[in-house]
Amino acid sequence: MLITERRSPFYPNIQNVPPSVIRKLVKNKEIQLIDIRQPWEYEDHHIPGSILLPLDYFEDLFQLMLNKSSVGIICEHANRSTWLVYTKPSLFKEVKVYNMLGGIELWMMMGYEVEKGMDDNGTLWYKLLTKNLR
Repeated sequence: MLITERRSPFYPNIQNVPPSVIRKLVKNKEIQLIDIRQPWEYEDHHIPGSILLPLDYFEDLFQLMLNKSSVGIICEHANRSTWLVYTKPSLFKEVKVYNMLGGIELWMMMGYEVEKGMDDNGTLWYKLLTKNLR
């Protein structure tokens, strides 16, 4: 039997899925991929197309950055992403959430593509933050 997801009956809109499912959803443009790590981690390596939104600013900026009804939440090992989706479920009331099990570490172990360096998706959160502080 192939297990492709885990769900909690208490949070029907949240699914824990392996990197292979996230990769398929990204390639089909079905989700917005949000990386909640720190900027230095994103700069070191990130999934192409992912948008950086550091965990410290997630509550303040998530709704401003959201442009799809489905999101993939990712971090390095899935510890931070799992903590976020299950301790702050009110942030995701109208959103289908895919939490990537194993994080970017497992993504890379599976041989999937990553990029290095800071790009526009890596600085968008900071631009929104400084704009909203004015």
